[in-house]
Amino acid sequence: MIRQAGTAFAITAVAIVLGATGSAGADTYTVRGCAAGWEAHADTGSAATDTCSTGGGLTAALVGPGPWDGGTFAYHRFTAPAGTRISRVTLGRVTQGMPVGTVRSFSYAVSADGKTLEACAPGPTDTCTGNVTGKFDAVGLDAGSVLFSFGCGADDPNVCRATQGTPSATVTDPRVVLHDTAAPTIASKAVADDGASSGRVRLSYVANDVGGGVYRTLVRVDGKVVSSDPVGGACADVDPTDDDPYEFAAPAPCPASATRAVDFDVLKLPLAEHSVQIDVEDAAGNATPVYGPVVLPKANGSVPGAKNTGSGGAGVDGASTPATGKDAKLSAYFVKNHKTAYTNRYGNRVVIRGQLRTKAKKAVSGARLDVYHLVGGKLRRLGKTGLKTRPDGRLTLILPLNLDTRRIVLAYRAFRPGPITSQITLKLTVRDRHGKLVQQVK
Repeated sequence: MIRQAGTAFAITAVAIVLGATGSAGADTYTVRGCAAGWEAHADTGSAATDTCSTGGGLTAALVGPGPWDGGTFAYHRFTAPAGTRISRVTLGRVTQGMPVGTVRSFSYAVSADGKTLEACAPGPTDTCTGNVTGKFDAVGLDAGSVLFSFGCGADDPNVCRATQGTPSATVTDPRVVLHDTAAPTIASKAVADDGASSGRVRLSYVANDVGGGVYRTLVRVDGKVVSSDPVGGACADVDPTDDDPYEFAAPAPCPASATRAVDFDVLKLPLAEHSVQIDVEDAAGNATPVYGPVVLPKANGSVPGAKNTGSGGAGVDGASTPATGKDAKLSAYFVKNHKTAYTNRYGNRVVIRGQLRTKAKKAVSGARLDVYHLVGGKLRRLGKTGLKTRPDGRLTLILPLNLDTRRIVLAYRAFRPGPITSQITLKLTVRDRHGKLVQQVK
């Protein structure tokens, strides 16, 4: 039973600001509505009801014809889950049956850990002049629970009689902001693909969290979130239309432990170096890195003496970074005739030279090139050639002695992994000593 001293019920405001609620701050999340988290209690002669599901609110009322003995109360209480503290409470409230009389009678109050935030029991000399309506917003709290109550907190004689309908107090749209400072922890992680060759980062992990729980996986590219994967169910933003993703319908909305998987295709990003990082976030926005940051894809070669102030990779902080060969063009020719087509005698050495330069005629140094052979209508990759451009952008490819007639494709990818950005095809015709065409696969 809750007993309130009648003389304490002038309107009281402790650490409150009336106005717009705004969104939760750092390390916080908001529990919206009264569907969960509110505990009800009612003394004999009172009732604590919940009509939130039908658009109503939480009501504490006295029931029956009365009169009611002093100290008869009903209340609703919200208790912060383990690992959190209440930092703000916002609600709409309306009372009825609280007229100003010659003595105080019916009483309404909101408190945090037993400390009164707002109270009203109208009397002849109080600033509380009757029924309370409007919005209540208490900020700057550090509490384990908040409670609103209504009942008979009368002066002597210690009894309450109704004069204006059923005495009650109802709160609507309660919003409790919970402070949660503990970031998730990574219990285990398994990387199936680091993306260096495929361009797809694939991994799974297990995360634990104390407080609001494990909320979602975030993929950050160049410091910005490009992908968000919530756990789902109750662990979901109740109002995705606003700019606050940390609003839920339950005090501890997300699981304390969760197993999550990631499959992110780096090659769908604009063609550039990018800093890729995968984080796990809890319900309060506390994030813990799971993987990275790593640079994917990586620039293939550099352009000495040139600078690029693009936003990818190491340049995410705005510093200038070495320019890439994104616009570079590959050229090549047979050494014997300086052309892209050559007829060779079987068993003779064939050498190809070329160069890789940007549109500004800058050499692309240290670029790895892929070599493919088009034989019998099929493009086949030659074994490991180790073909790279020299500091001046030039290259030399010495072909095996036993090659038959074919087309040879040199391909450059400005970023690896990534698409071919420049290529050239050379036609090699091979004849034997009698002039007959040597071609094993047609």
